Amino acid sequence: MQPFDLDQAIAAVLAGVGPLPAIETPVALARGGVLAAPLRARWRLPLGDTSMMDGWAVRAADLASGGAVRLARRSESAAGRPSTTPLGPGEAARISTGALVPDGADAVVAQEDVDADAAAIVVDCGRAGIVRPGHFIRRAGSEVAADEPLLAPGVRLGPPELALLASTGHPTAPVHRRPRVRVICTGDELVAIGATPAPGQVISTNGMMLVGLVRDLGADACELEPLADDRQATVDGLRAALAEADVLITSGGISVGDHDHVGGALRTLGLSPAFTRLNLKPGRPLTYGRLGDAHVFALPGNPASTYVTFELIVRPLLCRLLGLPLAWRRPRRRLVLSAPARGAGRRLHVVRGIASGEQATPLQQQVSGSLRSLAGHNALLLIPPGVAELPAGAEVTAILTDPEAAA
Repeated sequence: MQPFDLDQAIAAVLAGVGPLPAIETPVALARGGVLAAPLRARWRLPLGDTSMMDGWAVRAADLASGGAVRLARRSESAAGRPSTTPLGPGEAARISTGALVPDGADAVVAQEDVDADAAAIVVDCGRAGIVRPGHFIRRAGSEVAADEPLLAPGVRLGPPELALLASTGHPTAPVHRRPRVRVICTGDELVAIGATPAPGQVISTNGMMLVGLVRDLGADACELEPLADDRQATVDGLRAALAEADVLITSGGISVGDHDHVGGALRTLGLSPAFTRLNLKPGRPLTYGRLGDAHVFALPGNPASTYVTFELIVRPLLCRLLGLPLAWRRPRRRLVLSAPARGAGRRLHVVRGIASGEQATPLQQQVSGSLRSLAGHNALLLIPPGVAELPAGAEVTAILTDPEAAA
């Protein structure tokens, strides 16, 4: 099987894939979910004319003469306890912020512009200014009209969006089910985080990194126990993971060494890969295919290879399943290199770098096993196939993994 170019691989992964089905979810539990259907306001906001200030509800016509105007004190309208007494000419009602404006009133004057006693108030029009109808009043429906469109499909629901839905009559929201992602690392050399590695051992960090990347997108991620370098143990472990996964991601054991069993185990389980290699550095050995309804990504085990292939190949699929069809397309910019960046022969070289303003600086360490080439980067610099080296001052396409830091 010939190696796939990056665009070929993404097209193969996304072919025929749509968002996961919608689940009607209480808004209190829907944070981070992606809206699956358009929603409209079930009622208007505010429901009625409400006061923007603590003060007094009045009739603007009563204050037209200016100066000091005395009004009879008649009732009170508090938030949640509206007045039921209409105002007549020459009358005023005490009112709280957010309270309904009594019938007959068409303006509110602020507390600090009024002197009051038990029977009457005196409005100082010099302090209050010109009071016209609507003064310090939020009109009914001025924020949201009844049946007005609120949010479109594909919107990720954060606390403000959920508050808007709840306030307009939606106790639940239809959100796409979050993909269940299972992550498995392989290798006899792996030891747990916190352990002191013996000679030949390494701390197992790829799983933690992958779970973090998946959760950052809003999907459900769980790292399973690492697999030993044993064919049958690998088959059994992958079979168990597939039983509970929409997406299975493995890291390691996918090359052609004597102890690399993942590819063979997946074929034993019935996988017919869409591709097994990429024209990419880092990340050449990568197998992708589907087993039943599950998407399977067997990533290389070197940390930079794992990260780059997740960003470029796995991320698009998760965004599609979540209902974020365009979110995987991270911003791209043409930047000027501040230092040379080497190519990778006939392969696309993805160089980890730091973008700042209009410049990009490649990090010094670029080997596929280097965690140092990941920490602190905010851009992936694409060195085209066939380019031996781009010199300082040359333009390069940069994928911004942290657009805010790159600004």
